[in-house]
Amino acid sequence: MAPAILPENWRESQPALWIFLLKLSACLTLGARGWLTWQADSPIRGLFWQEVWWSSLLKNSAGIPWDDWAKESDPYITITLSCIGLILIAIAIVPWLLSSLPKLRWLLWLGAFFLVVDSFARWVASDYDIGMAIEHSLQMSAPIALFFFGKGAAATKQTGRAMTFLLLIATGFTFAGHGFYAAGIHPVPLSYQIMTMKLLGCSESVAVGFLLVVGVLDILAALALFLKPLRRPALLYCVAWGLLTALARIASHFSLSASWWNLDPWLFETTVRTSHWLLPLLVLGLLRKGGTMPE
Repeated sequence: MAPAILPENWRESQPALWIFLLKLSACLTLGARGWLTWQADSPIRGLFWQEVWWSSLLKNSAGIPWDDWAKESDPYITITLSCIGLILIAIAIVPWLLSSLPKLRWLLWLGAFFLVVDSFARWVASDYDIGMAIEHSLQMSAPIALFFFGKGAAATKQTGRAMTFLLLIATGFTFAGHGFYAAGIHPVPLSYQIMTMKLLGCSESVAVGFLLVVGVLDILAALALFLKPLRRPALLYCVAWGLLTALARIASHFSLSASWWNLDPWLFETTVRTSHWLLPLLVLGLLRKGGTMPE
């Protein structure tokens, strides 16, 4: 029997439930990324300081030597990032206004654009690691999927198939990106090791070994998503591991004596990863509906 908190016609209202999950994912992703950009800086700052990219343009078009730009630009970049953060926070409200103001859905593209720029900046900062290029695919997909799936045709098979396929690819990319770092294909981030050591109470060598195992599992799960017999188990893994890795950000920095604001930015680092487990869960729901997944 379905839990009492669900309406009696919950099976018939699944399309509405799917749209709610998409709205929640887009809202939390945009809002948390906005907060982090506003309050905790962003790798976008580094894009403004790519001398190879900008020095000739600044000198030729504005007569600004690169040294002057490097010395004086920081306050202006900070203001720009604060504005981007506040814009993202404002756009995070849009998903809940779509029913009465559907034209606002176009703002989701602006939010997606800033998410793409943020991800691109992380890729540049990583020296162009392929894992970083794809790791944030689910975050970038959340507002885009809501745009296409929330236009009033949510229950159609064609829309469901297209969105399911988009989110399946994004899930595979995100978990493959995670796996490349955890498995050591790219240098294992120190933050991964520290979180693992704190949560498991283990040594560095044990943490690295544990990360290697889960990194390989991430990559295998990403591949299994495209094998029909293994698709649902792989999605279940992505939901469970995506939720655990998101919660690890806050769990590894939590203490009973800490006030909630001491968890900033870790609360938002957890929240911004909501799409890493919620969107694979949504894909599972779409697959149960039947007929939404291309063969």
